[in-house]
Amino acid sequence: MTTSDWSPVAELCRRVTGDLDRLARDSVTTIRRDLPAYAAVPHDEHLAAVTEQQRRRLDALAGRRLLAPADLERAADLARRRARQGIGVDVLIGAYHLGDQELWRALCADPGPAAPLLPDVAAQLLRLLHAISTVLASAHGDVTRELHSHRATLSSRLLELLVAGRDDAEAARLADALGLDPRGDFVAATWATSGADVVLPPEVARELDRAPVPVVHSSPPGAVVVLARGDGDDWLAGTAGRLPMGGPVGVGLRRRGLRGAVVSLGDARLALGAAGEGGGVTRFGDVWAQACLLAETERLEPLVATAVRTAGEHPHLAETVLAFAAADMSVARTAEALHLHANSVTYRLQRWAQLTAWDPRSFEQLVASAVACRVALRGSSR
Repeated sequence: MTTSDWSPVAELCRRVTGDLDRLARDSVTTIRRDLPAYAAVPHDEHLAAVTEQQRRRLDALAGRRLLAPADLERAADLARRRARQGIGVDVLIGAYHLGDQELWRALCADPGPAAPLLPDVAAQLLRLLHAISTVLASAHGDVTRELHSHRATLSSRLLELLVAGRDDAEAARLADALGLDPRGDFVAATWATSGADVVLPPEVARELDRAPVPVVHSSPPGAVVVLARGDGDDWLAGTAGRLPMGGPVGVGLRRRGLRGAVVSLGDARLALGAAGEGGGVTRFGDVWAQACLLAETERLEPLVATAVRTAGEHPHLAETVLAFAAADMSVARTAEALHLHANSVTYRLQRWAQLTAWDPRSFEQLVASAVACRVALRGSSR
């Protein structure tokens, strides 16, 4: 087909361009209805961008050419802006598809002499969409990586300050920049890790990035620390149990303000110190008594030394004491958990009392015994 054979399409494009204001308005209405994320884009700005992009597409279509470098660069600039506005690349490309549907309807409404050429017009539109999608994805990805890197830097600095106990003006500025209200509620979680350098598995990073509330995370030496807005406490605890991090995780209490974030981070560390070796989630609210006592091991050492030594020498007795505590002092439930006869459980508890002078059937002495057993277990795992 010669260039002159395309003249009916060129004329059709000129007619559609004459009605571009209506076409762009219809396109924007469809995009904002079907893609709610575009609510983040001011309407007038959105309309101006769609108008410009559709004009450039119609010009290229009329000339039966691909988009010029200047056209593609304008599209790339738009992709970068949308990335900074929080519009995902899939949503961005979806908006172009919706705009093309409106454009195609306008071209088909009254094609006139161009009707026999509509299959070629459709093919040309697809070529234009493919070329622009590649540019959009590349430009959007550059900004997304830049923003992710910047957010990671800010997150790391905020958590560094909070772990150090600083809830000052710098921490408040960082929290605000990360979408965390410095006066709001916070809840923290921490995982113990082996080695100084921790790289989050991709699936873990994606899970945290998809959080329903603002979340920041960092990997200081020997740990992974996560801080979430307070209304994400159940989500954080549930997610912590699913993430393939290995080892236990401690979750702090929901607390108010950046000072509360500092305290919740401390809660999480204390809960982690009281966690068992089998992994899973340990909430500070469930183990606060043992957690606080275990944090003072050095201070308590003269008081618990005999029991710690006994637990180390008789691990089956320590296992029974801990199971008895977990079973709310029920011999029957302890026996079921350990697959023992109830008489065996009773014997072991009596033997523990003989060796330590602490009767685990007394609530206060059971708490002390459980702390000693935890200390012994922690020492044997080092």
